[in-house]
Amino acid sequence: MKFRPLFLFVFVVLIISISGCKPNPAALMTAVKADNTEEARKFIEKGADPNSRTSPTGWSALHYAARNGNVEVVSLLLKAGANPNYSGTMEGQTGTVVSLKPLILAQATLDLVRQIPASDMEETLHQIGLDDPALLKSMKDPDAAIRYQKVVDALAPVTTEK
Repeated sequence: MKFRPLFLFVFVVLIISISGCKPNPAALMTAVKADNTEEARKFIEKGADPNSRTSPTGWSALHYAARNGNVEVVSLLLKAGANPNYSGTMEGQTGTVVSLKPLILAQATLDLVRQIPASDMEETLHQIGLDDPALLKSMKDPDAAIRYQKVVDALAPVTTEK
């Protein structure tokens, strides 16, 4: 029975891996995309990788949090080690699609919020192909400009120019 401690160790490791101590990387991304702050917080606290992406060239969770104007999730992700300098293309698109850092994305969204009246936001987003419900809700919010400015302020000090 000299192998009993080894058996117990393997058994414990197996149980830990099955129990899901670390959440599936897609779970954090799904919560952030849906602008679900509480779910995102839960996954971050459980150790979800803040730098996981939907594809090797796709947006990170930080991109989606910035796009949704969610400064709370942006801050949580940054504290968890999210890379604010990662330039990704949305959903891994390639070709003529421009790669953006989360700060540039937040600044561009802030500019849109300032220029387009909330009453025209849904139609404008639809025309440019951005029919995402979380984005629409965020950009139609009367306090959207304030929220996006907070995101820009949170990302600016930690983003490099290159």
